Amino acid sequence: MSIETLDLNTYSIEELSNLISRAEATIRHKKVETADVLRKQVEQTAAALGVSINELLGLDKSSKRVAATGSKTSTKVAPKYRDAHGNTWTGRGQKPVWMRDAIAQGAKQEDFLIG
Repeated sequence: MSIETLDLNTYSIEELSNLISRAEATIRHKKVETADVLRKQVEQTAAALGVSINELLGLDKSSKRVAATGSKTSTKVAPKYRDAHGNTWTGRGQKPVWMRDAIAQGAKQEDFLIG
């Protein structure tokens, strides 16, 4: 019997609920099976390349391959603004509270430029 020709109207609510539960369980089982097959393929590919799975997926932070693939590393940015109390801001991200407060009291952002 084909799914397309299956007349669901002939089943009771209980039978349909049971059918749904069985179908969902089958789907979960098939997803696990598929994931296992894919995992084995990834392991084989990694082994053939001579790298670990973490390196292959870019998860190994100590790997030179990760750095070569363009992972971001943070670099310090020189401050662009400074107030009389020594507070600094690079000009990136949200304005710091000290600058917002000073601007609210009539100062201009340009007043805090360094050099």
